[in-house]
Amino acid sequence: MKKIKKFKKAAKKPFIIALNDEIDKKVNEALMMVERGFIDKGAYTIEELMVSHSDYHTVQFAMGVVLGFRKQYDEAIKCFKKAVDIFPYFLDAQFNLAVSYQKKLDVGNSIRAYQRVVDIGSPEDALVRQSRDFLSGMDEQIRKEHGIGLDAYLKGMDIFGSALEYMESEKWEEAIACFKDCLKIVKRHYQSYGNMGLCYAKLGRKEQAIAALDRALEINPHYEPAIVNREMISGLKAGEKIPDGPIETIDYSKDYEAKKKSYIAKIIDYLKNK
Repeated sequence: MKKIKKFKKAAKKPFIIALNDEIDKKVNEALMMVERGFIDKGAYTIEELMVSHSDYHTVQFAMGVVLGFRKQYDEAIKCFKKAVDIFPYFLDAQFNLAVSYQKKLDVGNSIRAYQRVVDIGSPEDALVRQSRDFLSGMDEQIRKEHGIGLDAYLKGMDIFGSALEYMESEKWEEAIACFKDCLKIVKRHYQSYGNMGLCYAKLGRKEQAIAALDRALEINPHYEPAIVNREMISGLKAGEKIPDGPIETIDYSKDYEAKKKSYIAKIIDYLKNK
C-alpha cells in the first residue's frame, strides 16, 4: 500500500474540489505513523477524522491505507472507491484501489483500475509507469494463455460474471448460454466449462454435464471442483437432476489454488464430520 504523496494532483480535465490543509496535514502525519509500523496509533487519528470528515477524499484514502495494512482488502476497496468518487482524479487512491484488487486476485477489476491510473495520470508519474508495467505483463500472460488481448478478456469476464448471477438465481438455461458466450471469447476458460457442467446436471442432462466437466479437466487437470462434481454427477441416473436449490459458488483460484489449499480435502473433512 502506498501512502499519499501529494494532495493537489493535476487532472487532465478541469475539476473543482475543496481542499483543507489542516486535514491534509493530520492525514499525512497519521500515514507516516502507519508506514513506520505504528498502525493502531495512526489509525486512531484517521478514525477520528472519519467521524467528522468522512466526505473528504484524503480521509477516505487514509482509512483505505490502514485497512490495506491490516489486509482487510474488501473494506479498503470501499474507502478507495469513495475517495475516487469524491475526487475522480485522485491518482494515489486510484492506484491503491488497483493494488487492493490485485491483492484479492481480482484480475478483471485490477486491470480496469490500473487502466484508470494510466488514463488520469501523467506519463512520467511513477504510479503510471508501474501501472503500465502491470498491464503489459497481464497482456502478455493473457495472450499466452488465451490468445486474446486485455479488452477481449475483460469482455469475456463480464459475460462470465453475468452467468454466475444467473446461476445464483437458479436460471440454468440462461447461465449456460452466457458461459457459452464467454467461451466464444476466452476459449480455454475451464471455469465456464465446470460451471456449465453443474447447470446441465441441474437440468437432468447428465451426458452434457459430464462432457463439459471433462473439457474443463482437459484444459486444467488439477481443477478440483470439476473433479469433485464429475464424481458426484457420474452417480446420477439418466434423467436424474441435482436436487433443487441454489449452487454455492466458489472462486477456486483465489480461495484454494492461490492459498495452496485443497478443495477436495475440504470436502473429505466435511463428509467425515457430517
